Amino acid sequence: MKNILFVLYEDFHSNSALHVHHFANNLVKFGFDCVVTVPKNKQTVSEVGKHLANLYQVTEYGEFYRLNECFKNQKGPDLVHIWTPREITRNYFHKLRKAYDFKLVIHLEDNEEYVLEKYLNKPFQEIATANGSLTIPDNVAHPQKYKEFLASADGVTVIIEKLKEFVPNNVPSLILWPGVETGSFYPRNSYPEIAKKIGVPDNNLVFSYTGNVHAANTYEVRSLYLAVAMLNREGQPAVLIRTGRDFCDFLGDDDSWARQYTIELGYVDRSLMPEILALADVLIQPGRPDKFNDYRFPCKLPEFLAMGKPVILPATNIGLVIENQKDALVLPVVDAVNIVDSVGKLLSVNSLSEKLSEGAINFAKTHLNWQENTKLLQSFYTAIG
Repeated sequence: MKNILFVLYEDFHSNSALHVHHFANNLVKFGFDCVVTVPKNKQTVSEVGKHLANLYQVTEYGEFYRLNECFKNQKGPDLVHIWTPREITRNYFHKLRKAYDFKLVIHLEDNEEYVLEKYLNKPFQEIATANGSLTIPDNVAHPQKYKEFLASADGVTVIIEKLKEFVPNNVPSLILWPGVETGSFYPRNSYPEIAKKIGVPDNNLVFSYTGNVHAANTYEVRSLYLAVAMLNREGQPAVLIRTGRDFCDFLGDDDSWARQYTIELGYVDRSLMPEILALADVLIQPGRPDKFNDYRFPCKLPEFLAMGKPVILPATNIGLVIENQKDALVLPVVDAVNIVDSVGKLLSVNSLSEKLSEGAINFAKTHLNWQENTKLLQSFYTAIG
């Protein structure tokens, strides 16, 4: 087995593309020949390759006819790793299957049934029993066909253990954690000139949140805005630096109560993320155990941990693996009230902040290493190949 094809559901602006980028690069270093295909806009690979150039070839779905030319031996893929069983990737797979003989691995990184519910704003059971009366968009999974797709796979990788619930019993699976770019994300002092440039007030407690707002996480991000407003009301000056885009209204019509304490930068080049995170006094992943959070691995958390800041996160997904009050503060629910209480605890007990900072760095080094996690993936490929 030599030729590996990764199939992405979006171009390289997606967080998933960052994961594929690192796995493919490391596999090339291990002696494999890797190609990554995206639906369109293959030139966006430059977005993830600014600090670590891609060692793999890039193609688009529409260039299917010359896929074999992308591999050095001019042959087709020996193994295809499809990033999530959405309709767009499933349909592309059927084209591949007609032309090439290969092993199939599918990656799960979300509760696809919950994502489908939120996208169509209907209960999954209603969608699943609609008998063709509903149109399923390309960017989500089909309620029946995605299960058949998983059952046809030679292996399934899951980003968090709970996703194994969706893996058919007879299909081998691997828990595949991401890593973190330690050449960019590492403990560092904040730069006063950057704080001044973006308008961070002096003597404020600073929070940084790097992420989009969409239908599935509106409550969570709103709770962070609310916590900052509450701290200011209680006499603790605080400001939230936010990057990312809003894909839904999550603050209501009158949002001045929240916006006045927020510096919203919108889409920011990834190269600036470490400097924005370095401005924070504490890094927070809001949320609670539920059908969304239990089945995912928040893409921000590896970067939060590697920065060596105190991290607060809920007791779900990797919060079930992280040791409370050693690697991070792990709370049953990270909502506005608990954020305010926890921040107060960190401010009053300086030794706790130092302990959590050290624990976060050690956790990232031990568990979030791209090279070591790629070795697990390589072994998985070999076992099913």
